[in-house]
Amino acid sequence: MSQKEHHNQRLSKFLAYAGIASRRNSEKLITEGRVSVNGLIVLNPATKVSESDAIFYNGCPVKHEFIKSRIWLYHKVVGEICSDSDPFGKRTVFDSFPKNLGKVCLVGRLDYNSEGLLLLTNKGFIKRYLELPRNQVMRTYRVKVWGQNLNDDTLEPIRKGTTVSGIHYAPMTIDILKKGPKTGWLEISLTEGKNREIRKVLQSIGLNVSKLIRIRHGNFFLGKLGRGKIKEVLIPNSLSKSLDRSLEK
Repeated sequence: MSQKEHHNQRLSKFLAYAGIASRRNSEKLITEGRVSVNGLIVLNPATKVSESDAIFYNGCPVKHEFIKSRIWLYHKVVGEICSDSDPFGKRTVFDSFPKNLGKVCLVGRLDYNSEGLLLLTNKGFIKRYLELPRNQVMRTYRVKVWGQNLNDDTLEPIRKGTTVSGIHYAPMTIDILKKGPKTGWLEISLTEGKNREIRKVLQSIGLNVSKLIRIRHGNFFLGKLGRGKIKEVLIPNSLSKSLDRSLEK
């Protein structure tokens, strides 16, 4: 995937970038007659399309703008919901974004009481790649805990993978950064993204989370980005190559 996307693309590539399927599976969908361009069924995956064409998959319009792929870093603060709206009127992260940002989607989520790095992108296929567990995208958190059981022996089951309330959680990398009589700081890295995963596994061993800050998501780091601030970053070549490979599968 190049930083600059052309105004004419192969139909299979268009569908992959739109998040319909991988490029290989998109070719299959096309040859099965499930895709139309300007009202006509197209069976050749190499057919060139542009942003002026009306493209439908299974009778539904496929939207994908021929624009540069972009990623932003946002420092989410406690008290914001990772949603574009809330029925109860609570503040969402979208309320903090610049009005001229355009249409973006969130890559993963942070819960209401968590803070730190949140990725945004304008492309569905980037969101899909970074969220899929099989891609093993590392996320790292600084976690403040309180309780009586903060020691390496107690943390070992979590490092190996544990089951809580019938749900299995994959192994995590955990380092004790600071330890006091009843509180401490941990650094936890994982590649899963189950709901409130860190809070649940720590609570299962008697440790309660009082602060949770995401500091890394894949190739991207929170660094010194201020709370509530947002900035655009370049897509690293290594991620671009991984995205290209994922589209081929």
